[in-house]
Amino acid sequence: MEYQTIKENGKVKFVVLPVKSFQAILDRIEDESDLRDIREAKSEPLYDQNEAEDYIFMNPVKRERLERGWTQKELAGRIGVKQSTVAKWEREGAVYRKATRQKLAKVFGISEATLS
Repeated sequence: MEYQTIKENGKVKFVVLPVKSFQAILDRIEDESDLRDIREAKSEPLYDQNEAEDYIFMNPVKRERLERGWTQKELAGRIGVKQSTVAKWEREGAVYRKATRQKLAKVFGISEATLS
């Protein structure tokens, strides 16, 4: 690789190189960064189609609770109801009163529409 150095007080202060060489260095850095991203992505959990569909179609209250790592009891405490009430809300096909949707949306920090 062709380059020149510029010294100040006897120490190399700058390196001057052809644009082509500089671009090659940038490309290599980008490739290494991409490899690092790929390696990190490999360490993330993978889900099969069934798991993904189960999550997508999961009861919205249960999904929001699980995303936060809360137990039913913790969610119940945050809203001021019994754990058994949360269990009813998490059943498939559960329908919520407007006041319930408002409380849940507030505690989760989401819109009411997300719970529909």
